[in-house]
Amino acid sequence: MMDGTAQKIVAAGMTWIERAHDVTGRRGISAGYDLATGWQPAYPETSGYLLPTMLRAARVLDRAPLADRAVEVGRWLREIQLPDGAFPNLGLEGQPAVFDAGQIVLGLVALWRRTEDPALLESAARAGRWVGDMQRADGSWLSHLGFPNTYSSRVAWALAELSRATGDPAYARHAERSLDWILTRVRPDGWIDAMAFEENRAPWTHTIGYALRGLLRGGDLVGGDLGARCVAAASDCALRLADLRSPLHPLLPGEIGPGFEPYADYACLTGDAQMVVVWWDVAARRGDRALAQRCLEVMDRLAALQVWQPLEPAAVGALPGSWPQSGAFEPNAFPIWATKFLVDAALATSRSPVAT
Repeated sequence: MMDGTAQKIVAAGMTWIERAHDVTGRRGISAGYDLATGWQPAYPETSGYLLPTMLRAARVLDRAPLADRAVEVGRWLREIQLPDGAFPNLGLEGQPAVFDAGQIVLGLVALWRRTEDPALLESAARAGRWVGDMQRADGSWLSHLGFPNTYSSRVAWALAELSRATGDPAYARHAERSLDWILTRVRPDGWIDAMAFEENRAPWTHTIGYALRGLLRGGDLVGGDLGARCVAAASDCALRLADLRSPLHPLLPGEIGPGFEPYADYACLTGDAQMVVVWWDVAARRGDRALAQRCLEVMDRLAALQVWQPLEPAAVGALPGSWPQSGAFEPNAFPIWATKFLVDAALATSRSPVAT
């Protein structure tokens, strides 16, 4: 059962996401709201990975129309899917990206599990085959900018979920090859290389959160020694991050580099919300009450930063990209993924972190 604060966060966040669905004519979910330019176009990737969040929130809030919207989004994703199984990019323009397709697979599989609509699983399988075809010989996938990256652990997670859903081991083999490669990028101090969108720059906590969550969930699904090593790598990195202290505490510096060195004087709030989900998971596995308390401190700060006052009515219920809002991650904007992960964090911390 959620406490009052968590329920308020989830309800306000999902009301804003419903608005982001409405502004597109319910043709996908907007990428977010920018204070200078207004609402952004529909974004297939984030519309896809919002589906599990929408379904969980619909159940917890007892808000059936929210689950109906998830079905609409799934239908829209199937309509825009390309013949080769990939999906178009933001605004239905630009080259398809492996990471985007993987996040949509996560959403379609979650929606299939809820509705048992075979068309959803068939669509996810087509996307999964395209993603598998894009995998490089060493097991890595390239980012939007042509950079082999470790945050594609979330793609491995998606294919592992797809393998479970379809019973096809080929998807699991792609996931295992990816996770094997990612583990070669782990440094002795626990830092994981190539977590950024671009080569030779410090990653945002957003993409760090991607990498660690994918390793935890992908590791759980592939199991065995490989899975255990993935969980250990993610946990070690997460614990080092939890020990960081800066003037932004309890939030993390928005950019962090090798050696766990801060590279920014602002917080990437999306990443902070993602790290709450990661830390809560690690706390549950280890029975770490101090780490669970760290999560609750971050949640208190994020709850305070969620927009509650109608100074900008279109942003009420949303979480800014950065704090201060002029920070380098989505400056003066409210990306849909920040609110998605805030809701995920509220849903996660409403459950007791008991060691498993």
